[in-house]
Amino acid sequence: MLAYWLLGLAPVVAVAYLVWAYRKKAAAKAAARSERVERLFGALPPRVATADSASNAGEVAALRSSAKPASGRAPSYARKERLLNPHQAQLFQLLKSALPDHEVLARVSLAAMIEVPPAGQGRERERRLRALAQHVVDCVVCTSDMQVIAAVDLEAGSSAESRFKSECLKAAGVRYVCVNPAALPGHGEVRTLLLDQEFVGLGSDKLL
Repeated sequence: MLAYWLLGLAPVVAVAYLVWAYRKKAAAKAAARSERVERLFGALPPRVATADSASNAGEVAALRSSAKPASGRAPSYARKERLLNPHQAQLFQLLKSALPDHEVLARVSLAAMIEVPPAGQGRERERRLRALAQHVVDCVVCTSDMQVIAAVDLEAGSSAESRFKSECLKAAGVRYVCVNPAALPGHGEVRTLLLDQEFVGLGSDKLL
């Protein structure tokens, strides 16, 4: 009789053991998850930090230090106070008001306006491209669809830089105009010299 009773009790004991083992494993997993969360948010003291977390912290610190200048050293870059100096700004406003039906851009490199023909190859082509990128004009006048009509510089006389710009722009068929910063032209004169069909496309330079 006792043997039958024990035999009937065996399944109950087995189920109870399985439930206990499952709960023990679940509790262990919950504890492990809680520890990982604490590590992630820094709740645990530094002594439990892993090698990976220490490495990540070092990388973050290195990035932050590279973004900030070292103590006692000047910053790597600084924003200019103004994109245009007062004379350039005055020229820009003059062109904008005199040519309301056109687009006026400021501080444009020659490389943005003209290009070296595909026939030029190798080092010579690279040299010419670098030279174009290094030279900038004060203002560029374009049509509404951004076709370049003329380049305008503030230039009181004839410098080597302005002569280089004139040669390059003339070869590309873009008009180059030098304006004396001490004597800016009037609206009517601007339209005549930049838009008159007699001049447009000739690429010759003119000192106003």
